[in-house]
Amino acid sequence: MFQRLGFGLGLGWTHNLGPRRVDSVTVVNRIVRIDNERNDLVRFMPEMHVWIDRWDEQRWSWGPFLTVAPGSRIIDAVGFGLMMGYRPHRHDQYSFNVGIGGTLDLDARVLGDGLIANEPLPARETTARTKQTTAAGLLVLFSVGWDLAAPHHPAHTDAK
Repeated sequence: MFQRLGFGLGLGWTHNLGPRRVDSVTVVNRIVRIDNERNDLVRFMPEMHVWIDRWDEQRWSWGPFLTVAPGSRIIDAVGFGLMMGYRPHRHDQYSFNVGIGGTLDLDARVLGDGLIANEPLPARETTARTKQTTAAGLLVLFSVGWDLAAPHHPAHTDAK
């Protein structure tokens, strides 16, 4: 199992799939206006992966991955999904990987209950409220990975 385990450093793109994530909200003539939103994020994401196929006789493999997005709260998001990896040579310990999956942002800000963007404030409300919540999203991850154990090969020869 540990021969198929690896780690990587990646760049992830996440796209929000739930309520609009907001940075700032204002009220103009009692209408709720979103000034800034964060529905697409690009961020640094270290990852851990497990290859299903062995690298001994091929240069491609695939398997599940788990990733985190470090941030102001130590971990801002977690992601998971399936990854495909490519090694330039079978004997290399590193790979270039692309993964697709889902993400959970642990501290997303959305409009408060009962507030709707571009609609009037509810009766007796005077300001636009927001709340912190967990939000789901789509994740695409590009990484360079290293395996814990080198692939087994009898001798390094590139006979042509």
